Amino acid sequence: MDDTNDKKPIALAPPTDVYPIPNTGISEILGLLEVLDDRQGKEKVYTLARDLQMEFGQLLLVIKAAEVLEFVYTPGTDVVLKALGKKMIEIDMNSKKKILLQQLRRLPLFRVAKEKLVEAENHKLAKTEVLELLKSLLPRERPELVFETLINWGRWGEFLGYSQDDGYVYLDQG
Repeated sequence: MDDTNDKKPIALAPPTDVYPIPNTGISEILGLLEVLDDRQGKEKVYTLARDLQMEFGQLLLVIKAAEVLEFVYTPGTDVVLKALGKKMIEIDMNSKKKILLQQLRRLPLFRVAKEKLVEAENHKLAKTEVLELLKSLLPRERPELVFETLINWGRWGEFLGYSQDDGYVYLDQG
């Protein structure tokens, strides 16, 4: 008897275009943009790590975050400032927040967060609900770190807010 048909298929997670965001702050990203601008808009990754005396892994997170937000691109071992990245360091704070808000709206993780918040009663979700959502969307990531970054970036761009007093995430302008 052939028992190969008795094997159950492996359950795979549903396909999604949601990807994690690098765990770094917006201020670090803006600092990177400033440094690149000071260096005529381009520098080698390893030169940045050496000159900034920054741990290489942490620098890569900052670079990837800037790339996800479309402020830089990374051909080979270079980091190159894009026009939007240059604009980010030349404008006032309120304009920076508006550009960041536009960029956040394009990221799948923020789009899903907005959808869930719009669907939720009173347009807010408990931190525990958001952590569960993050676990389901990004099962190989540490939900607390993703939550921390989601809140950091979301507050900075006035996309969403988080009340530590009652433990709820809510839409700001989103």
